[in-house]
Amino acid sequence: MIDVLSKRAPSIEVFTLCAALLSEWTGAPAWLPNTLAIVVGSLALLLFAARVRRHEPQSLEDAGAPQSWIGYELAGKGTPPGHYILAFFGFLTVVLTGFQGPYAMPAWAGFALGIVWGLANRTYQADEGADD
Repeated sequence: MIDVLSKRAPSIEVFTLCAALLSEWTGAPAWLPNTLAIVVGSLALLLFAARVRRHEPQSLEDAGAPQSWIGYELAGKGTPPGHYILAFFGFLTVVLTGFQGPYAMPAWAGFALGIVWGLANRTYQADEGADD
């Protein structure tokens, strides 16, 4: 179940961000975005508890490999593709819906899910047998 959640997290985040914007613009009842925020926030906590601690960076002995997380990020080997784009649009949605209030809660929950997804799927170990 956790692997399916990790695979579908970007789609869930995009849906949540769109729902946050739509509920703000249409003036939906406050219980709708609050309920969505609770569900998506719970999914983010579940993914964080199950996957993030398993993927701690390993120490590397290879002299040619980057030795810090920023080296991996700059080399394009850290977070999964699309993580920074999702984070940007998550933050943009938080700004558009306001930082507080019931309509910003799903935006914050979706933003958190995107951050947790990136942390859960990061790869900081050396690629074994890479074809360079």
